[in-house]
Amino acid sequence: MKRISNQRQLRLLTEINITPMLDLVLILLFVALLAAPLVKRDKALTMPAVATQIGEDPPKSSVRLFVHKDQSVTLDGAMLARADLSSALKQLVSQRPGAGVEVRMHRDLSVQQLVEVMDLLEDAGIRKTAVATHADEP
Repeated sequence: MKRISNQRQLRLLTEINITPMLDLVLILLFVALLAAPLVKRDKALTMPAVATQIGEDPPKSSVRLFVHKDQSVTLDGAMLARADLSSALKQLVSQRPGAGVEVRMHRDLSVQQLVEVMDLLEDAGIRKTAVATHADEP
């Protein structure tokens, strides 16, 4: 008996049609360009102008400001009402000019609450600050 072999050999497909992929990319680009102006931006984040010089001295003393998970505030070990924080910071500036404030926010609080505290510090005239987060109450 004679063995019959397949004369056709398998060939690899060496060409890939990229037209469908390009169509998809162009459609996604078109949708992104149409959707970009429709995205509503609440507020643009603007950084305050910094009037510091390169050779500025470090703070003469440091005060810790803790903002706890329940949004209670501790300034230098003393518990304060949130409404009294602004006046306490202004009093701190008058008593200890050049003091730095280390703000320690609870990690579960929002960034907006940090921004509000930083606004209070800026209104009081405190320019030397450091920010950190904490998980547990001090």
